[in-house]
Amino acid sequence: MSAVALHVLRRLAPALGAALVLAACVPTSRIKPVENLAQVAAGETLLVGRIELDPPLKPGEQKLSERYAEYDRLALVILDEEPREMDRLSLGDLKQRINAPFGQHFFVSHPAQPFYIVKSWVVMYAKIEVRSGSSSSPADTTAPLQGLFRVDVRPGDKAVYIGTIRYHRDEFFGTTKVVVRDDYASANAEFQRRFGKGVSLRKALAVPVPRP
Repeated sequence: MSAVALHVLRRLAPALGAALVLAACVPTSRIKPVENLAQVAAGETLLVGRIELDPPLKPGEQKLSERYAEYDRLALVILDEEPREMDRLSLGDLKQRINAPFGQHFFVSHPAQPFYIVKSWVVMYAKIEVRSGSSSSPADTTAPLQGLFRVDVRPGDKAVYIGTIRYHRDEFFGTTKVVVRDDYASANAEFQRRFGKGVSLRKALAVPVPRP
């Protein structure tokens, strides 16, 4: 008898386990979007940044059912307190992610302490399907964006700008180059429109670091 299976990447499935994949159980991130400064708790800071992809995703390049439209043109940016290798996504990784729409500034809360951007991922294939014995799914359902970065957040920081991280890719979705660009002026202008001028946005650009 056919089984209902959610394919959010072959790389993701082993870590989550069959039961979680079948239930489409993607955990909520601890890193929350911020709409107003009252949402930033004591001991936390407001992070501001942007993710870009060059060339950008083409229409239809991602294969997402309507249920998973939230992953359209979205980078899952995985953070951690320490640098580490990351060959595949795990359930724990997804609890420490920024949901960053490509080409838009994100505004999220994070503990006011240094952290690392371990890797970013793009969901390329996410559907609920009825599988038969002869059916197949794509070999890769997520695409990694390579690059390890350190961000120097300090205790007491209220708001920190980390820059625009621009990932360049080839036709196989391999990362060919990563550039951190300083777009502070435009980011600060949007920050002030959203949150006013009562809090200063400190610049602390993400710094590329070698893999451990």
